[in-house]
Amino acid sequence: MKIVILGSGTSQGIPIVGCSCPGCTSPDSKDKRLRVSVYIETDRKINGKPLRLLIDTSPDFRQQMLLNNVTDIDAVLYTHYHIDHIMGMDDLRQINQLHRKVVEIYANAETAERIKQTFSYVFDNDTYRGGGIPDVELKIVTEEKFKISGLEIIPLIYRHGPTTVYGYRIGDFAYMTDCNFIPESEYEKLKGLKVLVLDALRYRPHPTHFSIDEAAGEAIKIGAEKTYFTHITHDVVHEEANAKLPPGVELAYDGLTLEI
Repeated sequence: MKIVILGSGTSQGIPIVGCSCPGCTSPDSKDKRLRVSVYIETDRKINGKPLRLLIDTSPDFRQQMLLNNVTDIDAVLYTHYHIDHIMGMDDLRQINQLHRKVVEIYANAETAERIKQTFSYVFDNDTYRGGGIPDVELKIVTEEKFKISGLEIIPLIYRHGPTTVYGYRIGDFAYMTDCNFIPESEYEKLKGLKVLVLDALRYRPHPTHFSIDEAAGEAIKIGAEKTYFTHITHDVVHEEANAKLPPGVELAYDGLTLEI
């Protein structure tokens, strides 16, 4: 399985418009962060090609596809309905046109309803469908395991302030963005991970995200072989933060490519 971090930034992206802080003006490319998303290429085959998954369609999705040469997606797993995680869905139409196929999108019931509201034209049968509208098949995710082309996906249910978010475990990889509380019941699902990508917004506490210290504590408790932090704000300068993290824990960055 190949995993590419398409975006590792918070909802504003980094640099933030009009900001001259050290993070926003850093010359290090690892401090330039698009909105969060991850691409996964598996060893499962569809018509002789690898099964390709995407977690969330950020507002930067088109740019992320171009930067990382992503030209095909079979299915999208949505974590929740906040705009920085869904707003790029319209750009799935290019996948439809290139490969003449429908893209499956998976979301919990609340997220699915919000997606249908936000992209009402996509789900309106009276809308003219002349190639300018994404062609998607919406599937509802519950707390139960499910499969995509035989690949098992395990939902991870946790809190982002008042919002329920679904992370996903795929084999020995788990992705948990936008998180500030993990119920005790979910830790059993996280045993034996090789790679965990976990929310860690900034140093200061936040009401709906883990701080870096809180995320480090969670990383130690979960015990993945390697943990990468994502959804990072401009307060955090990559190299400075990395030097302070415990062994086996690092900041993710845009373009980071992992193989399991």
